Amino acid sequence: MRMKRALALLLAVSALCGMLVLPPAVPVASAASGTAFTDIYNADVAEAAETLRLLGIVSGTGGTAFQPDRALTRAEFCKMAVELMGNGDKVPSQMNRTVFQDVPSTHWARGYIAVATQGTTTGSGEDAVTTSGIIRGDAYGNFNPDRPITYAEAVTILVRILGYGDSEVGMVWPDGYLSKADELGITEGVSLQAGDTMTRGQTALLMENLLFADGKDGKEYLTTLGCTITDETILFDVAATAPDGSSGIKVAQDKVYKTDHAPFSDDLVGRRAKLVLDKDEKVVDIQASTSGTQKVITIQSLDYDAMKISGGSSISIEEPKDTVVWKDGKETTYEELYLSGMAAGTQALLQYSAAGELEYIFLRSSAKSDSTTRVVKNKPNYSDDLAYTVYKNGILAKGSDIRQYDVTTFDEASNVMYVSDARITGIYENVYPNRETPATITVMGHEFPVLSSATTDLSSFKIGDTITLLLSYNGQVAGAVEPSVAKATAVGTVKSVDKDSGATVVTSINMVDASGKPLELSGTTSYTGSRADDMVGQLVTVSSASKGRLSLSKLTGKGSDAPLNVDEKRMNTVKLSDNVKLYEQVGRSTLTEIKLEDITRATVPADLITYVHKDYAGNADIVVFNDVTGDRYEYGFFKVTTEGGQTDTEGNTTQRMDYVSIINALTPNGSSNLLMNNGESLRNNKAGGIVTGPARTDGKVTLGGFVELQSMDVKSSAFDVDNMTVTTNSMIIPISDRVMCYNETTKEWFSVGEGKNDEDYVKALNLARAFSENVTIYYDKAPDQGGKIRIVVVG
Repeated sequence: MRMKRALALLLAVSALCGMLVLPPAVPVASAASGTAFTDIYNADVAEAAETLRLLGIVSGTGGTAFQPDRALTRAEFCKMAVELMGNGDKVPSQMNRTVFQDVPSTHWARGYIAVATQGTTTGSGEDAVTTSGIIRGDAYGNFNPDRPITYAEAVTILVRILGYGDSEVGMVWPDGYLSKADELGITEGVSLQAGDTMTRGQTALLMENLLFADGKDGKEYLTTLGCTITDETILFDVAATAPDGSSGIKVAQDKVYKTDHAPFSDDLVGRRAKLVLDKDEKVVDIQASTSGTQKVITIQSLDYDAMKISGGSSISIEEPKDTVVWKDGKETTYEELYLSGMAAGTQALLQYSAAGELEYIFLRSSAKSDSTTRVVKNKPNYSDDLAYTVYKNGILAKGSDIRQYDVTTFDEASNVMYVSDARITGIYENVYPNRETPATITVMGHEFPVLSSATTDLSSFKIGDTITLLLSYNGQVAGAVEPSVAKATAVGTVKSVDKDSGATVVTSINMVDASGKPLELSGTTSYTGSRADDMVGQLVTVSSASKGRLSLSKLTGKGSDAPLNVDEKRMNTVKLSDNVKLYEQVGRSTLTEIKLEDITRATVPADLITYVHKDYAGNADIVVFNDVTGDRYEYGFFKVTTEGGQTDTEGNTTQRMDYVSIINALTPNGSSNLLMNNGESLRNNKAGGIVTGPARTDGKVTLGGFVELQSMDVKSSAFDVDNMTVTTNSMIIPISDRVMCYNETTKEWFSVGEGKNDEDYVKALNLARAFSENVTIYYDKAPDQGGKIRIVVVG
């Protein structure tokens, strides 16, 4: 039995979860939702009527009308029943046959009524089965053709079509037939009493249900009409074009089935389903799978193990190498998608199993057409009450958020307008194939695709000019202006610097290229030696004053005047943007991107917020912290070594240099030596953590910061590994996801493999707890200051 109404429910649940982008509500019939009849406003009735139309069972009441609320007569129902049985071709030969005295030769339904009284025989010989006709008259030999048919009468006729008679359902009428109809699923979606009259819409629902019900022979009834049902497949396009130019449905393996069905809903794209085919193998219906659940999202960017989606939240990807992704009709993996890049704003359907596991990701459309992209040249005056959804820079926005020189792209399929204020200012280095018809333009070492909307703007510039490119949400050039008209908005981190050539690569953190990857800009720079090393991993703005050369400026501006309330996501009046980028460093160490949930303290003091960058709305879209999570340190036991400091025979003393490294499960022989240059007094085998600092001019890497851990003795029973906490008499302290466990008895660390999987750390922790009831925990700070347990020692 098919479950179309379950599909509608699942889509509604997805919408309530805030992940499904839907266009404004419109009548079913005018929304290309599945019927050629224009007067049906109930989705279930519309789908049922369309299926019956394609099978030749109904033809409406004239033109595109179906009149779903009009009561149905016994004669009209009889005609539909005969067509439902595939016996319409027998009607002409029965027009002169008198069966009931109140159905004269002048009655339009005389032939249909006569056919409906006839029995049918299936099989042959001993296997032959004869079924009585599906209609009866009253005790006076009348049929009452123009009387409205009752629910009980309609259901009785449909049960008889499936081959069941009085002997199978019982002699008590209508109870036996109504009970059998419920059992077979014929009455699904219709709730009436036995004596209630039937409307045309209700009849369509009953008859559609009958098609997918099992007959007395155990087969789905529609197979008796020459119909077939395909194996379950994935729907790639419900508005495809068949080889002969007709409408079609595209599924896996690039197979396209023809269809005369009114356009199916785009919400089916990406779902698993079975196709119902008529005798000509045309699609008359789609049975969407009801196994598992689905979510429809709009992807803004990709991390290796997570997708950032519209609204600021993320979808975790547990197994990037094994997670199936369907893209452009081909099967790939999430890891390959991450490496190849993807345009921001792409809509995707996520298919989950009944157990909640992600089974596959199906990429739907994103706005690509040149004709949908515009530059807002004049000061706009958009209303906040728009007929479509607006996303600006990847987050939900209002019409009033659209500003002059923004780039808008409208995606008709999802009824979404994507707005971007991304701008790059630099030297116009190259163009391909020529200035008159530019396909790409090169600025700061990056080749940007050019949309047709930018051709006129670019004609005003020549190679060597300084230019500001106005970029669409997916990194394509939509327009260009003088730098004095619109300033650059690119902010990024320095990825690498070549000390010899001065070549650098800057990865933009707030822009993507046309493939959806972070935008990379390259060129030579004046930074060399230790100064170049000091730039790597730092937050910068980037510009260009001459061809092939970059100018980098560290973002060392103002921090915050107020502390960050982590739960409320605000610093007094400054809110965190939904797509905020959070970074952490210790002193002058390299920036590392973190997530808000990495911060375990409720409030971050203002003096630990070293930089805040605000977006067009005044919300913080970039925030840099100084040592708020404690996770930047490498934890273990200090290993201190010394070089120099000795006096030779001539009385010359070499310079003493003290180095520190960390011994832990990943580096049992010690990590990279860091030069202690600030008079630090660290002791061998003391529990603590170190962080790498900048390099000196002589290439030696310095100690950027350190922390000595506090210790406490607890019992193994104090651990709650499920919640990764330890409860003591004075506090509940979290356990780090990268906790290191040491066995004092064996002088060995509990292995964590390569240290890439959280499960390995949990396994090592459980082995340590099982070894001894007495445990010593080492932590960096109190829990209310963001502290965690970093080392566990047993033995």
